[in-house]
Amino acid sequence: MLVEVANSFALERCFGHMFGDAVDVDLAERTRQFFGVCGRVQAICGGNLLNSELVTRGARGCGLARDLARRAECELGEQGFAPSVAIRLMRPGVDAPTRTDFAIAGHVLRAIATDACTLVMSPVYSVDDGCDVLYFECSPWCRALGGRMSPPHAYLPSSTRVGLMCHLDRYVLRRVLDLLKRSPELRIGVNLTGQSLVVGLHWEDLFDQLSASPDLAARLVVVIAESAEIEVECAGCARVFLARLKAAGCLIAIDQYGLTYGNAAGMEIPDPDIVKIAPTFISAARRNDRALGRLRRLVELAANIARDVVVIGAEGDVDLQLVRDVGVRWVQC
Repeated sequence: MLVEVANSFALERCFGHMFGDAVDVDLAERTRQFFGVCGRVQAICGGNLLNSELVTRGARGCGLARDLARRAECELGEQGFAPSVAIRLMRPGVDAPTRTDFAIAGHVLRAIATDACTLVMSPVYSVDDGCDVLYFECSPWCRALGGRMSPPHAYLPSSTRVGLMCHLDRYVLRRVLDLLKRSPELRIGVNLTGQSLVVGLHWEDLFDQLSASPDLAARLVVVIAESAEIEVECAGCARVFLARLKAAGCLIAIDQYGLTYGNAAGMEIPDPDIVKIAPTFISAARRNDRALGRLRRLVELAANIARDVVVIGAEGDVDLQLVRDVGVRWVQC
């Protein structure tokens, strides 16, 4: 079931970006009350709507939708906003978020609200000169769990299941653009998830900023995992979104290349500038010539579609020599 709250841009402009996340959390709690563990909430984005998907079975979903519509009319009607509700069956097979996921997402939201996040930089550098850096890829560490700095793997799975990634991606991108403004010598890479690859009004301020600052856009690398999950109905939107970034002057990189060749996300990435080969391949190439040949063929494929190829996971002099042997200039640990 899909519950749509219309005019989200006006709502966020009036109440702030946290308003949409508060709506999603409220929907999650009410879904649990109605359906117990079989209820699921996931936030998506499209057009000028703030969307929350509630996956369920049975007629009680209609009751929840009507109840939410009545609440929206009562709470938002005085502000002149026009809420709307629609219902449809959703794609099965996606893990439902747990109570722990929602708790972790709440910590992440608080970390974003208080700027309690640190951008940890990992260089993509030359095999021949560690000081020759193609760009720095950033990972957001959040002071989210137990008051300590938590690496992405501690909270990203929960944030993904709850549907928080679009909000988190926008926050990280804003932080990176601010850093690029202050540091004109830097080029920084930002990972965007499949939940974010949808053109909508919530992105327009960032597109405007990039279009108005070509130098800024030229130093931003947008990194998309080849295995990124894109909703079927959003597949065409992802290509439009990435094409707009390229038109603004940003570089586009495919991450984890080779693991899921032909995946929907990989097919949506138009003319990538950089291809990053998954660390599995260099790890296997250390052990036998057959795996080394596989890495060499993958490098050839990557070089045919992108200007720069990066091998992820190279460790020590032996790996660096393997990378040189297959004709790649750039590595990332």
